[in-house]
Amino acid sequence: MTPSIQKGKGILILLLTTLLLASCQKQFAVSRSDYKQYNIDQQTGEDSSMVKYYLPYKQKMQAEMSRVVGQTEQALTKPGNPETLLGNFFADFMLAEGLSREPSVQFALATKGGLRTTWPKGDITVSRVFELMPFENEIVVLKLNGENVQELADFVAKKNGQPVSGMRMKIRNGKAIDIEIAGQPLDKSKSYVLVTYDYLADGGDELDFLKKGVERRDIGRKVRDALMDYINELTRQGKKINAQLDGRITIVNE
Repeated sequence: MTPSIQKGKGILILLLTTLLLASCQKQFAVSRSDYKQYNIDQQTGEDSSMVKYYLPYKQKMQAEMSRVVGQTEQALTKPGNPETLLGNFFADFMLAEGLSREPSVQFALATKGGLRTTWPKGDITVSRVFELMPFENEIVVLKLNGENVQELADFVAKKNGQPVSGMRMKIRNGKAIDIEIAGQPLDKSKSYVLVTYDYLADGGDELDFLKKGVERRDIGRKVRDALMDYINELTRQGKKINAQLDGRITIVNE
């Protein structure tokens, strides 16, 4: 190859590189922006092809959500203080589930606000379980020192009662007194094992002090899944869901 041809190719490569760099650095600006709103309301017609596509999945989901998993002997209501039928049932379930995973568990805590519905007397369907616990909360076991347990009891007292199991206490002037854990008076020099769910263990619902627990174990199981299995097992044994107000939290006026 002659020097003149080499020089020509070099100039061509340089020119192409310059043009490429120039094109990469070119700035574009929006010259016009059009906007049109499409309303979706009762007047909007169905897309028959889309309906045909999702209908089998919808029917399958509705069939599953309508499936009866258990029955209640009475309506499990949430209104009321300091105990509720629904709260006691749910806390007792949490304690049973905690003990099945960690035998050292002594008591359980939930919150009224975390239980999103009530259950009527009669059939309980899959959809009702989802309505009660619609979140992806997971079960957590916490080891707390005695001071943390006192804080927890004072929180329950301030809220005029919360769902608990394995714990008994009285409320006087908004403060917790006569606290018992697993049938024994609270000893602030000891440690105790609580089962709850991650939202509360992470400090939700004004429970920041739970983040100061001595130890934490994430079970890796959703509360809703565990509840479904708990109800299925009751049904398998021929039992109905039941609850009672048993004085685990009482208000004294002295």
